[in-house]
Amino acid sequence: MFVLDQRLENDSILVENKESFQIRLMNVKEFFWVVLIPNKPNLIELSDISVEERNILLNFASDIGDFIKFKENLEKINIGMLGNVVSQLHIHIVVRSKKDPAWPGPVWGWSDTNKLDNNTYDYRLNLVKSFLKT
Repeated sequence: MFVLDQRLENDSILVENKESFQIRLMNVKEFFWVVLIPNKPNLIELSDISVEERNILLNFASDIGDFIKFKENLEKINIGMLGNVVSQLHIHIVVRSKKDPAWPGPVWGWSDTNKLDNNTYDYRLNLVKSFLKT
Protein backbone atom coordinates (compact mmCIF):
# COMPACT_ATOMS: atom_id res chain seq x y z
CA MET A 1 0.00 0.00 0.00
CA PHE A 2 1.26 3.48 -0.92
CA VAL A 3 2.02 5.73 2.05
CA LEU A 4 3.27 9.27 1.54
CA ASP A 5 6.41 10.13 3.49
CA GLN A 6 5.42 12.31 6.46
CA ARG A 7 7.91 15.07 5.51
CA LEU A 8 6.45 15.35 2.01
CA GLU A 9 2.96 15.44 3.46
CA ASN A 10 3.91 18.12 5.99
CA ASP A 11 5.76 20.31 3.46
CA SER A 12 3.35 20.13 0.53
CA ILE A 13 -0.32 20.37 -0.40
CA LEU A 14 -2.10 17.86 -2.61
CA VAL A 15 -3.35 19.29 -5.90
CA GLU A 16 -4.49 16.10 -7.62
CA ASN A 17 -4.07 12.35 -7.63
CA LYS A 18 -3.33 11.20 -11.17
CA GLU A 19 -3.50 7.53 -12.11
CA SER A 20 0.16 6.87 -11.32
CA PHE A 21 1.37 9.88 -9.30
CA GLN A 22 0.39 12.73 -7.02
CA ILE A 23 0.81 16.39 -7.93
CA ARG A 24 1.59 18.57 -4.92
CA LEU A 25 2.51 22.19 -4.29
CA MET A 26 5.34 22.83 -1.88
CA ASN A 27 4.11 25.08 0.91
CA VAL A 28 6.73 27.74 0.11
CA LYS A 29 5.81 31.26 -0.97
CA GLU A 30 9.17 32.33 -2.39
CA PHE A 31 9.36 29.74 -5.19
CA PHE A 32 6.80 28.22 -7.57
CA TRP A 33 7.52 24.63 -6.57
CA VAL A 34 5.65 21.50 -7.65
CA VAL A 35 6.38 17.95 -6.50
CA LEU A 36 5.40 14.76 -8.33
CA ILE A 37 5.25 11.57 -6.29
CA PRO A 38 4.61 8.15 -7.88
CA ASN A 39 1.87 6.42 -5.91
CA LYS A 40 3.32 2.93 -5.70
CA PRO A 41 4.82 1.63 -2.45
CA ASN A 42 8.53 1.24 -1.75
CA LEU A 43 9.89 3.37 -4.61
CA ILE A 44 13.27 4.97 -4.03
CA GLU A 45 15.05 5.29 -7.37
CA LEU A 46 13.75 6.33 -10.77
CA SER A 47 14.78 2.88 -11.96
CA ASP A 48 12.17 1.39 -9.57
CA ILE A 49 9.42 2.29 -12.05
CA SER A 50 9.00 1.06 -15.60
CA VAL A 51 10.40 2.93 -18.59
CA GLU A 52 6.86 3.84 -19.61
CA GLU A 53 6.09 5.24 -16.13
CA ARG A 54 9.38 7.18 -16.19
CA ASN A 55 8.53 8.68 -19.55
CA ILE A 56 5.09 9.75 -18.35
CA LEU A 57 6.47 11.24 -15.13
CA LEU A 58 9.46 13.03 -16.66
CA ASN A 59 7.47 14.33 -19.63
CA PHE A 60 4.83 15.63 -17.23
CA ALA A 61 7.54 17.33 -15.14
CA SER A 62 9.00 18.98 -18.23
CA ASP A 63 5.60 20.03 -19.58
CA ILE A 64 4.29 21.52 -16.34
CA GLY A 65 7.59 23.34 -15.84
CA ASP A 66 7.40 24.81 -19.36
CA PHE A 67 3.77 25.84 -18.80
CA ILE A 68 4.52 27.64 -15.52
CA LYS A 69 7.67 29.25 -16.94
CA PHE A 70 5.72 30.62 -19.91
CA LYS A 71 2.66 31.75 -17.93
CA GLU A 72 4.74 33.40 -15.19
CA ASN A 73 7.43 34.78 -17.53
CA LEU A 74 10.18 33.15 -15.43
CA GLU A 75 13.76 32.36 -16.43
CA LYS A 76 14.63 28.77 -15.50
CA ILE A 77 13.14 25.39 -14.67
CA ASN A 78 14.97 23.29 -12.09
CA ILE A 79 13.99 19.61 -12.02
CA GLY A 80 15.59 17.48 -9.33
CA MET A 81 15.40 14.16 -7.55
CA LEU A 82 17.75 14.34 -4.59
CA GLY A 83 16.31 11.82 -2.15
CA ASN A 84 19.05 12.20 0.43
CA VAL A 85 16.69 13.33 3.19
CA VAL A 86 13.42 11.82 1.91
CA SER A 87 14.23 8.60 0.11
CA GLN A 88 10.69 8.08 -1.26
CA LEU A 89 10.86 8.70 -5.01
CA HIS A 90 9.67 12.20 -5.82
CA ILE A 91 10.51 14.84 -8.41
CA HIS A 92 10.83 18.54 -7.68
CA ILE A 93 9.95 21.11 -10.35
CA VAL A 94 10.99 24.59 -9.25
CA VAL A 95 10.40 27.37 -11.73
CA ARG A 96 12.89 30.10 -10.96
CA SER A 97 13.20 33.83 -11.33
CA LYS A 98 16.38 35.89 -11.24
CA LYS A 99 14.49 37.92 -8.63
CA ASP A 100 13.87 35.02 -6.26
CA PRO A 101 15.78 35.22 -2.97
CA ALA A 102 17.95 32.14 -3.56
CA TRP A 103 18.98 33.02 -7.14
CA PRO A 104 21.33 31.79 -8.55
CA GLY A 105 21.87 29.20 -5.82
CA PRO A 106 19.72 26.16 -5.07
CA VAL A 107 16.39 26.42 -3.27
CA TRP A 108 17.20 23.38 -1.14
CA GLY A 109 18.34 24.50 2.26
CA TRP A 110 17.19 28.07 1.73
CA SER A 111 16.19 28.92 5.26
CA ASP A 112 14.24 32.15 4.86
CA THR A 113 11.01 30.76 3.42
CA ASN A 114 7.43 31.47 4.33
CA LYS A 115 4.39 29.27 3.95
CA LEU A 116 1.98 30.04 1.12
CA ASP A 117 -0.53 32.74 1.92
CA ASN A 118 -4.10 32.18 0.71
CA ASN A 119 -3.80 34.42 -2.37
CA THR A 120 -0.53 32.84 -3.55
CA TYR A 121 -1.84 29.34 -2.88
CA ASP A 122 -5.09 29.99 -4.78
CA TYR A 123 -3.24 31.52 -7.70
CA ARG A 124 -0.71 28.68 -8.00
CA LEU A 125 -3.37 26.02 -7.50
CA ASN A 126 -5.49 27.54 -10.27
CA LEU A 127 -2.49 27.78 -12.60
CA VAL A 128 -1.59 24.11 -12.05
CA LYS A 129 -5.23 23.09 -12.51
CA SER A 130 -5.40 25.07 -15.74
CA PHE A 131 -2.37 23.10 -16.97
CA LEU A 132 -4.15 19.86 -16.08
CA LYS A 133 -7.05 20.85 -18.32
CA THR A 134 -4.80 21.24 -21.37
